[in-house]
Amino acid sequence: MNKRGDIPSLLFAVIMLFTIGVLFFFGNHVNNAFMEKFDEVLIDDYNNTVALDTLRDIQDVENSVWDYAFLALMFAMFLSLILTAFATRISAAFYWLYGIISMIVLLTGTILSNMWQELAANSEFAVTIGRFPIMNSLLGSYYPIVVAGMIFLLMIILFGKIPDAN
Repeated sequence: MNKRGDIPSLLFAVIMLFTIGVLFFFGNHVNNAFMEKFDEVLIDDYNNTVALDTLRDIQDVENSVWDYAFLALMFAMFLSLILTAFATRISAAFYWLYGIISMIVLLTGTILSNMWQELAANSEFAVTIGRFPIMNSLLGSYYPIVVAGMIFLLMIILFGKIPDAN
């Protein structure tokens, strides 16, 4: 009942990271399109260079911050899985069962990685994907490796603890 760091938690983390990445990506894409239109209005109607320079500075900072925010969320989510796995007692008899069932999580991570690569290959998103190098690397070609690494790390932490002496 009080399991954390187990398969459902790991599956939730893998899917949630992909969802957050896609939301950040599309949010930035839409926001950047809006800012470009706003840029045109400032140039055409008002010819205000101070507002235009400020808007571009804000846009440059905002475009790079979401990539690092995703990286921070990924580390935070995996750290929470590690800490809760360390705090959970589980029998070593479930080691092989955990390993076999975790292949579902790895398969899910591979499918999500392929979906991200399809999204990144779309020519409409070429400029937006260029603003997300960390997210593109992690969710693209390295996502199955990241997921497999987390599975192995959680298995070591869950089943590598010294059993209770009761």
